Amino acid sequence: MRVAFSIFILFLLSFSAVAQNTRYRPYFTFGFGGTSYRGDLTNCYESWGGTFNAGIVLNKKKRMNGYLHLMIGGVRGENPTYVYKNDPSATPNQYFKTALFSVGYELRINIIKKDFFNLYLSPGIGILRYNPKDQYNESYADQFSTRAKNETYSNVSVILPIKIGSSYFLESGYGIGIDAGFLNPMTDHIDNISQWGNRSKKDNLLQINLMLYVPLKKRELDNKLKAKG
Repeated sequence: MRVAFSIFILFLLSFSAVAQNTRYRPYFTFGFGGTSYRGDLTNCYESWGGTFNAGIVLNKKKRMNGYLHLMIGGVRGENPTYVYKNDPSATPNQYFKTALFSVGYELRINIIKKDFFNLYLSPGIGILRYNPKDQYNESYADQFSTRAKNETYSNVSVILPIKIGSSYFLESGYGIGIDAGFLNPMTDHIDNISQWGNRSKKDNLLQINLMLYVPLKKRELDNKLKAKG
């Protein structure tokens, strides 16, 4: 899988070499979206929580640009009939909710980059803070009966997000954008369930974001745009 992903990245880099030039300046971004959870308490991404996002796009290169960002949001999950199959006497939680906060860095690899439109792939790395709670807003961290004996975890995890997105810019320099992808947290405790989990895979989070781009520097028109004037 890693070899295939590396080949795919190299393909995108070679393809982006023919992309058109665009405005080279940083942008402040902010917007809203949604985050959905998949784990032991659900078989698909179905319950969505609201998300706020903000960041800075270091838009200096044609092929690749950095993106520093933060995210605030939350998710929840519930399965009233959940039972650990290997030990029906176990007492895992059947509901959870958690606030989410993350900061991270993504590398936007431009597939298409023209004067007013971008299409990009965005792998990254970040830190996610979470704290699963019950329906009474009590943290599961100290509710040891909901986990296997001696099972503990940190409420901070590394995430390795991978997203695809696009943006469209007006003549004024302002723009709108959308991206979507998986956060890929390196923990199986988003829902407080791991050793008593029936899934072999870690919990995951799917995210969709809408963003507004605000230019931080005055636009420098290229020759092509000057000719239009």
